[in-house]
Amino acid sequence: MKIKRFLLLGVLLLSALTLSACGKTAPAPETKAIPTPVKVQTVAQSLSVRQTVTYPGMVAAESEATVIAKASGNLTGAKFKVGETVVLGQELARIDDVNAPLVNNNFNNNQIKQAKIGVSQAEAAAQLARTSYDNLLVSAVKDLRSAEIARDQAAKGQSNLEITAEESLKSATLAYETAKIATEQAKLTLENRQKLAEQGAQDTKDNADLAADSIANTCAGLIVNINNITGLDTNNSVTIAYSANLGALDINSLNVAKSSYAAAKESYAHYNSLKFSSIDGKVVAAKKLTEDFKKLTDDIKYLFDKTSASGSLPSSSLAGPSLSGLQQASAGYQTQMNAALSQINSISQALVNVSLNNSSLLDSLNQAYELAKQQEASASQALNNLKAGNTSQKDQAGFVYNLAQNQYDNLKIKIEAQISAAKTQLETAQAQYNNALISLQSLYDAHSIIAPLNGTVTKTYVAEGEAVAPGQPVVTISQTQNIKIKFYVEPDNLLDIKPGLPATIISDQNKSYSGMVAAVSPQADPLTRRFLVELKLENSDGLYLGTVVNVKLDLVKAVNAPGLIILPLSAVTVGQNGNFIFISENNLAKKVSVEIQEVLGELAKLKVSLPAEAIIIIDGNKLLQEATPVVVN
Repeated sequence: MKIKRFLLLGVLLLSALTLSACGKTAPAPETKAIPTPVKVQTVAQSLSVRQTVTYPGMVAAESEATVIAKASGNLTGAKFKVGETVVLGQELARIDDVNAPLVNNNFNNNQIKQAKIGVSQAEAAAQLARTSYDNLLVSAVKDLRSAEIARDQAAKGQSNLEITAEESLKSATLAYETAKIATEQAKLTLENRQKLAEQGAQDTKDNADLAADSIANTCAGLIVNINNITGLDTNNSVTIAYSANLGALDINSLNVAKSSYAAAKESYAHYNSLKFSSIDGKVVAAKKLTEDFKKLTDDIKYLFDKTSASGSLPSSSLAGPSLSGLQQASAGYQTQMNAALSQINSISQALVNVSLNNSSLLDSLNQAYELAKQQEASASQALNNLKAGNTSQKDQAGFVYNLAQNQYDNLKIKIEAQISAAKTQLETAQAQYNNALISLQSLYDAHSIIAPLNGTVTKTYVAEGEAVAPGQPVVTISQTQNIKIKFYVEPDNLLDIKPGLPATIISDQNKSYSGMVAAVSPQADPLTRRFLVELKLENSDGLYLGTVVNVKLDLVKAVNAPGLIILPLSAVTVGQNGNFIFISENNLAKKVSVEIQEVLGELAKLKVSLPAEAIIIIDGNKLLQEATPVVVN
């Protein structure tokens, strides 16, 4: 267009010179400005704009799980490879041999030892209770049969008056001897149970004492370990290069951690200063100590979760400290104290249970023994009366029958009480044995790597024989039959991307897929400051996990208040005396002042006072000045 103008001016100048040379005067021709072509849109059309944006995305499994180690040690018996299918509950590997000796900071063999002792003691108690119960059932049949015989004999004596005094005496003697045997059996049962109760109570106290000491030792180690990675103890010289990073995402988390560290340290010092007069007091103090350290490990875990990575503390590192390593270590400390709290609670309950069970059972056996002595005294009195001949043969027969019937009834009541008490003892012992087995099994389970869902192994982090720590990833399992697309968007477009928004996915093979937005994360990634968006697909055939695709979205950006419009940023001229745009009025360019409210990528949200039908120049404005003729291209 500029070239055309220059050519026109040259022709006019040449004509003027020619006429002048001929000596003739000619009138100056009228020059008409050539309109500048522009693109336009009205103010009404500028209230919203449609944009197609493209983001790189990643194909991922809709459901997947990363299995982490619950204990430290070496991975053994690994039964997983990338691409293999696993099922829920399948054991994929183990961490160390739990029967191996304790090495460095590996599996706590003391806990296994204590648990095995508890299982052995509970098994012995359950077996003894079973034997006592079975023996009681056998003896009860014999005793009841003896009492029944005595009763029948007494009945026969009552109906047959001609039974001799000698036969009556034999019956009374038999009843008396039976009562003596029953008394002796009740006494023996009571004495045996007293010994067993004393031994059981002592074993429980010994186990509680050992557990309390073990927990105190664990707490002592945690104080040192936590201080080494946090430097929270102001009384020592431990320093860490990344101290400024601690709790950077939540500064209050550092203050809470410091407070918890000081409280835990004071609690440990207080525990060591105590002189315990009873094991119950020691267990109560150990429980308080465990709870304080449990809070400390929870707060330390939260502190590292709120710690940001930096040059002094990288996210991961092959040598030196890293944020992921510190987070894994704090997760391990948290697991230790969760196990310790569970253990001290079990010990506390065991102390209460052994006292209640022994008291209830001994009371029942004492009552049975007193009843047996009374029955023996009655039988003895009956026998003496027969020997003295103080009653007639008929009265004697009736008395013997009544006594035998009474003995039978009383013996039945006593045996039922004994059987009920023995059954209660058996059930209690069996429950304690089962609980001991569960506690032992839970320690073994901490060393098992179990598949949490049906799926395919898509990633492995540790190989056979390598060392692992609590909280360290071991293997990732994905359900590859259901996939989704994940991508990140900048804050500028976040409000325009909502669940249900249609999307087009282009694979690396240039194949197109249809999908829609399923979820938008409300929290930005701490490193990229972008927001995660997930898509669901109508059909995912031909897409593979981990591959990169392009995601296309049609977004509509609209103004949210009167007096605002949205234009391409190129349509706005920014100057020292203010910002302005051009409008077309009577085919002439006209400047209009605007106020930039917000820049949205290549768009700008502007505040301007114009009617809805005003024509805004959005392209070609760089060639314009005030009153320049324009034509819509």
